[in-house]
Amino acid sequence: MTSSPLRLAHLADTPLGYRALAKSDPASGRNQRAVDVERSFAAAIDEILARRVDLVVHAGDLFHHTRPSWATLRCFVREMRRLEAANLPCVVIGGNHDTPRLRTTGSVFGLLELALPGVRFVAGYELEEVRFEALGVTLHAVPHGALTNPNPPLPLLERGRRNLLVTHGLAPGVKLRGQHEPGEERLGADLLSPDLDYVALGHYHLWGDQGRNAWYSGSTERTGWGDEEVTPGLLIVEVGAAGEPPQVDHVALPTRPMRTLKPLDGDGRGARELADLILDRAGALADPEAMVRIELLQTPRPLRREVEAIIRRETEGVAWSIQVYSPADLLGLGGSRGETEMLAPLRTLFATFVEEQAGQGLYDAGFAAAFGERGARALDEAAQAMAAVAGEDPA
Repeated sequence: MTSSPLRLAHLADTPLGYRALAKSDPASGRNQRAVDVERSFAAAIDEILARRVDLVVHAGDLFHHTRPSWATLRCFVREMRRLEAANLPCVVIGGNHDTPRLRTTGSVFGLLELALPGVRFVAGYELEEVRFEALGVTLHAVPHGALTNPNPPLPLLERGRRNLLVTHGLAPGVKLRGQHEPGEERLGADLLSPDLDYVALGHYHLWGDQGRNAWYSGSTERTGWGDEEVTPGLLIVEVGAAGEPPQVDHVALPTRPMRTLKPLDGDGRGARELADLILDRAGALADPEAMVRIELLQTPRPLRREVEAIIRRETEGVAWSIQVYSPADLLGLGGSRGETEMLAPLRTLFATFVEEQAGQGLYDAGFAAAFGERGARALDEAAQAMAAVAGEDPA
């Protein structure tokens, strides 16, 4: 095995195409949160280029949706061409957000392979070994799609080389802050083998280790209030000789802050008084670029709406946004995945129904697949409508 250290840039969950809060970027007129996400991705590329790495690995969920907009694609191609120009080898795998529900529909990665010939995309349904002869490295790339097969993927380690693995899923022992995300896959022990020199993980937004040699890089941006505790960034990893644990350095990225204020009791208070208290608390943060939210207790919905109207008019200079919610607002309490969590039981019930109908011969395979996709799309549209009511548009 090559004895000189290998320097690796590991990033994941760069939710390009994410939108929220219906606020526009003054310069472009585009959704500000979409622009924020693109800026954090560009900052990640800046860090990679500044740190003289040998290899770049993206562990999935490159995009927030399987069908990114042209503006989102333009951003990605522009930034990745900077890595190509620096002759940096790069591998990107598909995550659950990148992988279409139907295998026959194809994905945007087929187009990106043509636009970025210097980047290796592994976004199908099989494990692929990517070899870098000059580095003495074999990268076992396991996209999300490969985890959905009946038989789990099994990487075969190659002697005399550094064996790295990249995949996208939930490692054993990870404690979620909410319900499981639809399409989420659990990782088996073979993918977290201690014999691997390094395992680059994606899907979980909090960075950290999952054992001696396996790490989540975390996300490069937050995608809602469920990510408030996340420190967006990427990992710079140094892989040494066989048997040595990798040396991992987390590089934080500049992103828009998220702050939850202490709940406020609205009982006996008028809209003007409540609005002034909220604006004072938000102003005390001394961060006019922050996203702020606060829970109002004992506040009837009409009163809360009046408070929201006042705050919308007077937020400028105090905070970038202030969201007000009550205990009854399940979407507000659900964080970034509130609408997903509310509809998760319906998704499961619907998928089970389609499977049962197909199993009984009432639906043929083609109809079952098309009906399942259309129903899932309808539930997604419902989630978007629900999120819009809460002021957060995931489309």
